[in-house]
Amino acid sequence: MSKQFTVAIIGGGIGGLSLAAALLRRRVPVTIYEAAASFKEIGLGLTIGPAAHRAMPLLDPAIRNIYDELITTHADSPGFERFKQTWFEVVWATGDDDPRSGEVLFDLKALPSGQTTVRRADFLDALVRLIPPDVAKFGMRLADLIETEPGNENGGMMMTFDNGTTETADIVIGCDGIHSRVKQFILPEPEYLEKQPRYSGMYGYRAVLDMETMVEAVGEHRARVATMYIGHGAYGITYPIMRAKKANVGIFPLKEGGKWTGEGWVRAARREDMKSDLGGMGPQIQKLVEHMPDPSQWAIFEHPHISTYTRSRAAILGDAAHASTPHQGAGAGQAIEDALVLAELLGDQHVITADHVVAAFEAYDAVRRPRSQRAVMSSAENGYLLCLRLDGVGDDGEKIKAAMQERLHWLWDLDVEGHIEDARGIMLEKIRNQETE
Repeated sequence: MSKQFTVAIIGGGIGGLSLAAALLRRRVPVTIYEAAASFKEIGLGLTIGPAAHRAMPLLDPAIRNIYDELITTHADSPGFERFKQTWFEVVWATGDDDPRSGEVLFDLKALPSGQTTVRRADFLDALVRLIPPDVAKFGMRLADLIETEPGNENGGMMMTFDNGTTETADIVIGCDGIHSRVKQFILPEPEYLEKQPRYSGMYGYRAVLDMETMVEAVGEHRARVATMYIGHGAYGITYPIMRAKKANVGIFPLKEGGKWTGEGWVRAARREDMKSDLGGMGPQIQKLVEHMPDPSQWAIFEHPHISTYTRSRAAILGDAAHASTPHQGAGAGQAIEDALVLAELLGDQHVITADHVVAAFEAYDAVRRPRSQRAVMSSAENGYLLCLRLDGVGDDGEKIKAAMQERLHWLWDLDVEGHIEDARGIMLEKIRNQETE
């Protein structure tokens, strides 16, 4: 049967576009409301772990094809094909007084795909081509969301935008980022005010360097193989992008108990600040610091756990629901998993009416909230692990290896199709209960 509901997606980032493409493929009517004048993506590199990689073709085979056509892998560097299944090599960066500094602790594998990276903007630009032009409306920043009373001629969800326009839909899904307005509708006011995004105690120095510059700084091997540099109170990552023509660099000092004093996400810094923050790290990080452009500090925020991802006919996904630190490289992957579960539930043959979607949203919350919130917590702890500050682990190499492998294999080894079916079973039970009431 044809769907008897319409879906409004608030936000046209990677999560929103992936969900829209998947719903359109399942013949679910969709409109995207994007605050900007066009689809655009901020940020540098994007990496997807094995579970999200397996989820992509289930969303829409075209999404996986797009990603695979754009990715950089270690096989893009001649002579480094043997690292095709490497996620990162983990290297000690503990300073000159530690004999381990500069040595490889272990080769962290991510089977079968290994490290795969794309430029965020390239991936989003390609996703846009999956969306018919008439599906998107731009310059539409959500100001308020109200559920109207049953029987109202504008029944459903009434959306008011900053430009003064008002539109309605039966269903609203917020893909509108860490400061989501849809989340404000979903949560009770005391919880919404209490559970605002919080500064994680870490910021990052970030850059994209030409591969020739990377080779000059750290040598051919370290430049071309994705590397985690672990040190006391800070860690760094580097990995090749753009078919190994460039490299993404991020270095993250841990400032326990610190507060973010900038007005936005990024604040200016001096080279002396970067040298002071990273002075205790090994010679490879010191070489990278010399080649980094004028530094800025990028704040790392995370989302406190919230009590629900849904209320009635509204739901949130991705950063709107569970914005995470980047220390496990899982943020985009969790949004893709969210989108897949939602698309499968809303596209299910038993989901015909808006009331059925309410059951679907409750099932989505039941399976996705525990997993995504655990991913947020694990990522935060991983920041301490990489800075050699995690309680019970410290700088013990064997404990670091065990902890990293345990965390990442939990993240990566998800039975994606079983995850969907768990949600579907919960939803169908709720629909049956609706029909017997």
